Order: sequence, then structure tokens, then C-alpha cells
Amino acid sequence: MENKSENNQPVIENHKVDDRIAAVRDLIFGENMQQYSTEFADVYDKIKSLEDKITKNLSESVTDLENKLADLETLMEHKIQDLNDDLDKRLADLDDEKADRKKLGKALEKIALMLQE
Repeated sequence: MENKSENNQPVIENHKVDDRIAAVRDLIFGENMQQYSTEFADVYDKIKSLEDKITKNLSESVTDLENKLADLETLMEHKIQDLNDDLDKRLADLDDEKADRKKLGKALEKIALMLQE
């Protein structure tokens, strides 16, 4: 049994030394480690806040673009319908017996110019 107590004694002494080293480490670096932890927490919070803002802005931008595209599509549909109505009116105005190619050509040129705008 004396051997066991001798064998356990270095383990106990090592444990005491480790506790002392830990205590000295905490005295020297403890405040800095706490400060670093606080700063890292602040940085993580800022990153999360920025991520949330970016996600919100991206979502709003996508919605805005979708709305603008829908408005543009509606505008183009109305413009095309107006041009078709104008073409139908001009074709109806042409005299069936005197379907003048020059008048028809000018009407088509005017429509082409309107489409380019």
C-alpha cells in the first residue's frame, strides 16, 4: 500500500501544479479573453444584423423588379394593341378598289417607327 500512496502522490502534485498554472493563466489572460469574447459576440451580432438587412433589401429589390417587369409587360401589351387597332383602322380606310401601295407602305413605315420608340 505504500507504493500506491507513492504512486498517487505525483498525480496529486501534478494536479496541484495544473491548478496553479490555470490560476496564473486566468490572472494574466482572463480579462483579455473575456474582452475578446465580448468583441467576438459584438462582431457576430453585427454580421447577423447585416445579413438580415441584405436579405430584406434583396427581397425588396426582387419584388420591385417583378412589379416593374409586370408594368412594362402591361404597357407593351397596350402599345401593341393600339398599333394593331391603328393598322386595322388604316387598312379599313384604304379603298378596296384603290389599294394604293404607297399609302400602305407609309402606314407600315409609321407603325415600324412607333414600334422602335
